[in-house]
Amino acid sequence: MSTKFLENNHLVHIMPIAHLAAGNDLWGGSSGANINSDVMSMKNADGAVFIATIGQGGTGTGSVFICACDDTTPTTTVAVSFRYAKIQAPDTIAAVGEATSYLVSFEDDCVYVFEVDAAKIAEQGYEFVHLHATEVAPAGASEGTIAAFLTGLRYKEDDIGTQVT
Repeated sequence: MSTKFLENNHLVHIMPIAHLAAGNDLWGGSSGANINSDVMSMKNADGAVFIATIGQGGTGTGSVFICACDDTTPTTTVAVSFRYAKIQAPDTIAAVGEATSYLVSFEDDCVYVFEVDAAKIAEQGYEFVHLHATEVAPAGASEGTIAAFLTGLRYKEDDIGTQVT
């Protein structure tokens, strides 16, 4: 059976892969440092999934928000409700829930999954979405990256073009 993952979902390059390199701090290394992913259009999708992987962590924390955006800058953002899961090695789901913000901890070998429905973005009267995170307690070098997928594509073509704006 074929799942046709690539046909039904669109991988979006939302931030530099350089964060995977040793010594590069995903969170910037100081309290209050921000991560803002690129802004994506939800026009042709039913949802978006953000996957944050932390290969080497520390003791710090960060707050994650999924934000509806009014435009591609974004000029105005509103945090919306999203589903989250924390997965630790070896394949252990440590937390699952729904919230408008989620406090992540910078642990070794940890994956966070954040999922938002396009309807949550549309409720705000917006079409665009991005991930925003703020480091609450610094952890030193927390190495990792964040990837995103648009899910439930409305037009299943070989190439739907860029969705980053």
